[in-house]
Amino acid sequence: MGYTDIIRIGIAQYLNAEVLFITTTGKDLKFVYKNSFHRIQNFFSKLTLKGNQKKIFYNEKIKERLETVFKEHPHFDDILILRPDLIKEHLPFIKTHGKRFIAHFWDSFSRIPDGKKTIQYFDKFFSFEPKDVKEHKLLFLPNFYSPDLVMINKNELPHFDLSYVASYDRRAKTMENILVSLAPLDLKTNINILATKTIAPKNKNEKSITWFNDVLPRKETIRIMNDSNVLLDIAQPKQEGLSFRIFEAMILGKKLITTNRSVASYDLYDVNNIFIWQDEDTIPTKDFFKTPFSTLPDEIIKKYSLQNWVHQLFEK
Repeated sequence: MGYTDIIRIGIAQYLNAEVLFITTTGKDLKFVYKNSFHRIQNFFSKLTLKGNQKKIFYNEKIKERLETVFKEHPHFDDILILRPDLIKEHLPFIKTHGKRFIAHFWDSFSRIPDGKKTIQYFDKFFSFEPKDVKEHKLLFLPNFYSPDLVMINKNELPHFDLSYVASYDRRAKTMENILVSLAPLDLKTNINILATKTIAPKNKNEKSITWFNDVLPRKETIRIMNDSNVLLDIAQPKQEGLSFRIFEAMILGKKLITTNRSVASYDLYDVNNIFIWQDEDTIPTKDFFKTPFSTLPDEIIKKYSLQNWVHQLFEK
């Protein structure tokens, strides 16, 4: 179950609403080249005609899906779009079928500039990125922790000092630097990296890292986090908004090492729980991994719940 499923269930539960979930991904939207000539033809089409057959295919399939949905359900009270940049060509059409048009952008405009082009279509546009909120006069709404984490039986005797679950991307070098710098502490680490066949990292034989080719089931990710004293969070380049990992660490009662310096401006920040990584010259002490998590006030915990997130999104 992914975050979109968690949101869908949360809206239905907390607002007592009937929710129709529409995805723009799936097997029926998968583009397949007919042959090698088709692949070459698409390449030259992009170069000479500014046409991308993949993009044309996806847009047509998405349009068909939307038309089918709105024929059966022509009117909605609220329509929520996550990552509106992915379907920007269809936003004017979608908007005509709802009383309110709401967006939440899970990234920064520095990383995905097309996102800012979609602001004009929405009645309410939320972002977790503080600088985008300020510059474009958006509504600020950080991420959340999911309710299933509240029910987790907290592991009082974790097997690991530090754990990390992420995809192999530009953060890999930062991860390597952090692990090397922490080596003198002789920590027991559990590092898990998703690396697809098309992105083969140079150091894939590194023994201290568990590599996998498919996205881990959510239950397994939670198990890994719960079996560690400290979680590692490495922010994406050009991003200041807090990742889900920070809120998951909070509700699981886990300490955190993060490269995201902006966390210090949030009310959930506690120097006893969160170490902000700046460079290899300053590392946490061994005690940071051994001393218990400092419990936060209930009002802060509730503030970052899915329930509060949903109510802020759809507040009249």
